[in-house]
Amino acid sequence: MDKILLLIMLLVLTHIARCQQVIKAGDPAIRYELIKPGASIYKIATTDSAGKVLTEFTCRQTVSLNAAKGWVILVQQLHLPDGRILLDSTIADGKTLAPVRMRMVTTPSFMQMDLDFQQQAVHAVANKGGKKTDTLHRMEAGYFDSNLLEYLYGLLPYKKGFTATLNAYTFEKQGMDPWQVEYVGEDMIYTPDGHWIQCHVAKTGNAGNAPDGLAWIEKRTGRVIKRVIPMGKMFYIVTKV
Repeated sequence: MDKILLLIMLLVLTHIARCQQVIKAGDPAIRYELIKPGASIYKIATTDSAGKVLTEFTCRQTVSLNAAKGWVILVQQLHLPDGRILLDSTIADGKTLAPVRMRMVTTPSFMQMDLDFQQQAVHAVANKGGKKTDTLHRMEAGYFDSNLLEYLYGLLPYKKGFTATLNAYTFEKQGMDPWQVEYVGEDMIYTPDGHWIQCHVAKTGNAGNAPDGLAWIEKRTGRVIKRVIPMGKMFYIVTKV
């Protein structure tokens, strides 16, 4: 009987340890070898429960490497449905993906943000909707910039039983913003250019603050091919084109 109880306790402790795994910047489990320069275009749509498209816009995502400084630079240019343009750039250390700086501007100017990342704090200067902010948000060491999360999903070591927490910085949360990622299986995606792609499928969620969504990640390259996120009676769908 004692052996059975001991076995049960070991299984429970193993499950708890696995569920509490936190992947931090610099974690050797991150697949840094998949970080490569390149550009991708994504179509972003909101649909109703029947699949009818309500809004649609595009995002161009560009990854570049600055060898002299050892940086990874992710630039995203969103062409919003109302014609406005949002441009943000995130700089991270190429060896750890620890955030360095983030800048966001809009055209015409209606919102802007400047973030300077420190090991355990973020200096945030923002102007959103006419509300100006200049503050310092405290963080736990090893966090990521939330603008890098979608790219980071493609660099995780997916396998059966994989589940982890990624601590991210989000301005709207005034600092720490933990996200959960869980491997749920594999799938094949048929691309617009007529190819089948083998994908990992991961469930992502924001500790109950955002609904769980699914991400399809190309196994060979780590590129995020598709994301589907429920939003009440609607869906937010991101598709690589």
